[in-house]
Amino acid sequence: MHKIKVLFARFFLGLFSFLLVACGTFLPEKKDPMTVKAGWYQLPESYQQHRMQQDYFETRDGKIAYTDTGSGKALVLLHGVPTSSWLYRKIIPELQKDFRVIAVDLLGYGSSDKPKDNGQNYLSVAQARNVTNLLNFLDVNEFALAMHDMGGLVAWDILRSDVSRVSDLVIFNTIVRREGFHHPHIKEGMIAREMTKAYSNQLTSSVVLEMTFNNLGLGGQYSLTEAECHGYVKPMREGSDQALYSFFTGFDEALFANLEDNRDVLKQFDGRALVIW
Repeated sequence: MHKIKVLFARFFLGLFSFLLVACGTFLPEKKDPMTVKAGWYQLPESYQQHRMQQDYFETRDGKIAYTDTGSGKALVLLHGVPTSSWLYRKIIPELQKDFRVIAVDLLGYGSSDKPKDNGQNYLSVAQARNVTNLLNFLDVNEFALAMHDMGGLVAWDILRSDVSRVSDLVIFNTIVRREGFHHPHIKEGMIAREMTKAYSNQLTSSVVLEMTFNNLGLGGQYSLTEAECHGYVKPMREGSDQALYSFFTGFDEALFANLEDNRDVLKQFDGRALVIW
């Protein structure tokens, strides 16, 4: 756990504010091939190179993309909104030196399938089921779980399903309970549809992402390369509005009641936790 703490404190805190920033215009993605060492994640120079290192797992809702690299204790990385496993690209090469790192693109994000929202497939419990089934497929019985933002909702449902499998928690800014969380208050309907479609629209996606990052206080003072910006925008333009619609309109009393129930789940958790807030 000490190694997890040192690596995440050094790399995530230093890089997160740099990664999630306002992006300007985007250049076309170059088709540059890359030789990938089996079982070893290489820091990608483009989003295409990141995708070349991903595998796919078939769920009942669609394929989810993931990287499985390194060896040792399993460490599962769950991203937030509106990102993907691309968020972790700069720390995976370091983490894999000591851990088996599994970075997942949740359904609707990154390289994973983006099916039509049927009212169930993008719920956190469904996302958690997909991740759990993936880990079963990979023969991972015990793992450390790191989550950010919306990934926390998925993580809590993973804990609910079998808290004994999770040995450690690494908790970045995420959704823990109603108190302290400023949820979007977006109701289902046409307005919500149009708002979320803006993330996938060719003309508005970069602007909406810039606004999102600015609202998080992460805009202005940092800049990304065109290739890095492309890694955030491209998955959005491929249809992530379906997943975003479900997420933004899903904050109801039942969800907050489940969040309060997490206290009972966490009482059963006897592992170690690192909170980076």
